[in-house]
Amino acid sequence: MLNNELPEDYSNISLMHYSQLLNFLGPFGIIVPIIMWSSKKTEVKDMDAHGRAVINFQISVLIYSVVFFVLLLISMFLSLFIVGILFLFILFFVGITLALLMIITPIMGGMAASEKRLYKYPLSIKFI
Repeated sequence: MLNNELPEDYSNISLMHYSQLLNFLGPFGIIVPIIMWSSKKTEVKDMDAHGRAVINFQISVLIYSVVFFVLLLISMFLSLFIVGILFLFILFFVGITLALLMIITPIMGGMAASEKRLYKYPLSIKFI
């Protein structure tokens, strides 16, 4: 069945975008969208495109978070020698920016989906 012939369900698509906010409760921010996307991608119009955007963003954020925490650990070690205090200060603002990105962009994606638009996530690397 072609994507044009599938039924629309933008409330479900919006919910998939909003479900990324579950990141703050553990890995549910990536698990729930994957389940929603994989179960409906062939049944709902535009679910595949939105699901790919959400999953790509979540994988990107995961990579950014791992890099951030590795750099944070390194700077905490270096701050024992006074060298890493400036780096630690910079990482503080990077961490706040990453957290805001993880909050604001899923909301923007959900709002765009409710208007039947595909949201292009910033800093998202295309994996799938």
